[in-house]
Amino acid sequence: MSAMIKAVETQPESDLAVCAWLAAQVVEQHPTLLAFADDGVIWGRKVNGSLKTCHDIDNKMGPELRGETLQQAFVFGAAEEIRLFRDELGNWKALRVMDGENVIKESQILWGDELVGISQDGFSRIKDNSKGIPDQLVPLEVKALAAQDCIRLDVHHLVEINQNTGEARIALSRLAGLRVGLRTEVVK
Repeated sequence: MSAMIKAVETQPESDLAVCAWLAAQVVEQHPTLLAFADDGVIWGRKVNGSLKTCHDIDNKMGPELRGETLQQAFVFGAAEEIRLFRDELGNWKALRVMDGENVIKESQILWGDELVGISQDGFSRIKDNSKGIPDQLVPLEVKALAAQDCIRLDVHHLVEINQNTGEARIALSRLAGLRVGLRTEVVK
């Protein structure tokens, strides 16, 4: 496989250790946390040396980060992603995913077309004017959001090529960044 996938040497030993373990993973080379829990989506980033989540900024904007409700978490940046998940026995496992030689880059548009208020601790509240779409508190310092702008989640699709047949397939996708971009942007 052209992707570089390695097991992370340490992973949380219990649900109680998950928050501290994730906080240790949020560093300069992978500064953003996106976690999926039984009770919702959790965004996070390091603020003044400690992990802060959207729930810490506003407890109505996302659930609390807790090991017992966490399904999976991604700590990511341009160079790599740390992925935390449970194995088939319910134990925590962690992988480090880096790009290989064959990568397809994609940039996905997140819901939200209006900045609400000012950013706090590097988090920005983004509202979508569509009915029924909840606001998001994303770990991104947004100064302004013009009509042609949107919040983008960069994703790298890691391509595996079968040496016998030449067939190519997406073997794995990883998160690579969160940013403001143009709605009409084309990723190259």
